[in-house]
Amino acid sequence: MRTLTFALGLLLLIPAVQAKTRKDVPPAPLPEAIVTAQKVFLSNGGGSDLAYDAFYSAMKSWGKYQIVGSPDDAELIVELSYHVEDMGTRVWSSVNTYNNTTQVHSSQIIDPKLILTIYDARTKKSLWSTVDHRRLARMEKNREKEMINSAERLVEELRSRSSTSQ
Repeated sequence: MRTLTFALGLLLLIPAVQAKTRKDVPPAPLPEAIVTAQKVFLSNGGGSDLAYDAFYSAMKSWGKYQIVGSPDDAELIVELSYHVEDMGTRVWSSVNTYNNTTQVHSSQIIDPKLILTIYDARTKKSLWSTVDHRRLARMEKNREKEMINSAERLVEELRSRSSTSQ
């Protein structure tokens, strides 16, 4: 009887645990050094000059930090890097029942992402990092738009977390 009561109790808890969504989790505050810093050095960690240019422009437009030309003059080093993770190829088949033929399909599985990492300029230790998974696009002009949007989303995330940390 105890086992049955315990099992029923667990079943009642499962929907409550699964009901949580991203909206239910408040953002954690940024480290104080990021919130109070005034001078930052923006570093291109590689992968895309376009992403870095868009990120630099968005940071400058935000105006929270003075962007300096050397890490020695900064309180924070803000690094942006672009990576494409290749997770292999997905292969599957389908059968055309009309003419009884099998077709084999494949697609490459990739995950393009911009990574923003903020370091303490004095200690060179990482203070905070976040990732934006750039949306996939087939045409070059759309890939460029998505790269710019991704860089701007990272600045917006930093901005919104900075305002909630104060």
